[in-house]
Amino acid sequence: MKQALLELVQQKKRTLIVAIVLLVLNGGLYAVTAGYLEPKIVVLQASWTELRQRVAVAGKADVASVYRRGVDDLKKFMERVPVKRQFPRVLGDLLDVAASNAVVTGNVSYKPQVIKGRDDLLAYGISMSVGGSYAAVKSFLADLQKNSELLVIDGISLSKSDFYEENVVMDLRLTVYLQGKEGA
Repeated sequence: MKQALLELVQQKKRTLIVAIVLLVLNGGLYAVTAGYLEPKIVVLQASWTELRQRVAVAGKADVASVYRRGVDDLKKFMERVPVKRQFPRVLGDLLDVAASNAVVTGNVSYKPQVIKGRDDLLAYGISMSVGGSYAAVKSFLADLQKNSELLVIDGISLSKSDFYEENVVMDLRLTVYLQGKEGA
């Protein structure tokens, strides 16, 4: 048996040396990883977690600063809302947008609406119908969305009377918000 083992070592000498070298390298890499790298990884993970917690806490502010920021935001919002006496200008701007997009304005009606619990805001419901090519009507809607006034599109309906023409008619319902009190 001893003789057979010696013959096997003589025949497979290179394979055996490669296996021993790989075993020693594997043991060395394990020692470096377990003894040197693993403690550093634990420390770096702990510092990363601490930094993430600090960033999360820094994002949260106290109640007083959140309230002040909210009040400032409301003031900025109310500065963008036109006063009640500017309603004719706002309505004229809507009609100008329609004309600049080559749509024909049909019936336009408006009605003031009450906002419960808000004396400083007034809403006007506007119903209008416009007609023109589909591209012009679509462009008109896009320009309405870009309007700087506080304007909300409540609903639209499109109709087409002639299947052989490109023209469509759009019935549009809008709400325009205004300041109910002067200088509010």
